[in-house]
Amino acid sequence: MSHDGPPIIIKKKVEGEEEHHGGVWKLAFADFMTAMMAFFLVMWLINSTSKETKAVIVQYFNPVQLVDVTSAHKGLRDPNSGAEGKSAVASTPSDKKEGAGAKDLEGELQKNPLKALDAIAEGEPRASEPQTLRDPFDRSARTDRRAPIEAPPAESTQSPPGEKSAPRHGQGVNAAEKGKAEQAKIATELQAEVEKVAAQEQHAPKIEVKQSEDGLLISLTDDSNFSMFDVGSIKPRPQLVRILADIGKILSGKRGEVELRGHTDARAYAGKNYDNWRLSSDRATLVNYMLIRGGLPAARIGKIVGFADRQPKVPSDPLSPLNRRIEILLKGPAR
Repeated sequence: MSHDGPPIIIKKKVEGEEEHHGGVWKLAFADFMTAMMAFFLVMWLINSTSKETKAVIVQYFNPVQLVDVTSAHKGLRDPNSGAEGKSAVASTPSDKKEGAGAKDLEGELQKNPLKALDAIAEGEPRASEPQTLRDPFDRSARTDRRAPIEAPPAESTQSPPGEKSAPRHGQGVNAAEKGKAEQAKIATELQAEVEKVAAQEQHAPKIEVKQSEDGLLISLTDDSNFSMFDVGSIKPRPQLVRILADIGKILSGKRGEVELRGHTDARAYAGKNYDNWRLSSDRATLVNYMLIRGGLPAARIGKIVGFADRQPKVPSDPLSPLNRRIEILLKGPAR
């Protein structure tokens, strides 16, 4: 059967056939590829960025220092291994130079302590004399703010010629009580002298003079605002070097053997090559040289000992900065 007209197209619609998903999967794939490209771009930028830029970026996202990005805890490094504790930000070249310089200085403190202490003492200038006003245009004004400290004159036990000796105060009191009264007087004088020394510095440790069974005990203690030594190190602060030199000058004018004691807090080193026992004794040994710089004869030093963290000043808080201290015991009569 022939048909001469236009072709006839017959369309059949089948009920129940599912529609095609279209291009939704293409959008999901495009999002995935975009995320992968962004990831690799970030990785490339991190790899090509300098350490200084990384530090600036970290500082930008941590503007108020909610987390300390630097490691400042004893125990994160071992001084003998030379491995510094890792921090959140890699150290810059300048940091490496400073770390190497500090390490060299510690070695110099062990090899030639007196020379190294002289260099440290000049590190930071002293504060101006308290309650002293100077004319800034007066060129004749004295520029040396470090006034010499003179030991108080010894008390004379002789009476003037032609006069009879007056009976001593408390002659009827027993000798032990007289000795305690004399020690208390000397302790008060010594406290005033060391406070005068500390007042010349902008920052200084807490200094306390008190009586003990063995003599007068001078304690120099850390606090939350000032540390006498670098963390986990024997390197002293310039203020401590100058203060102990002046205390050495004061003690040189008094009689009695001197004993030095070092104390640390309870923070432990991560490595086994160094510990708080050696740190406390090494610091006490360095204090010996600081006193000698001030004029205390080396023969006067009778004992140097380190107690580590075994005798804390604040037993309830083993990590308290008050536990880090240096003690100078002046035995016997101070005059």
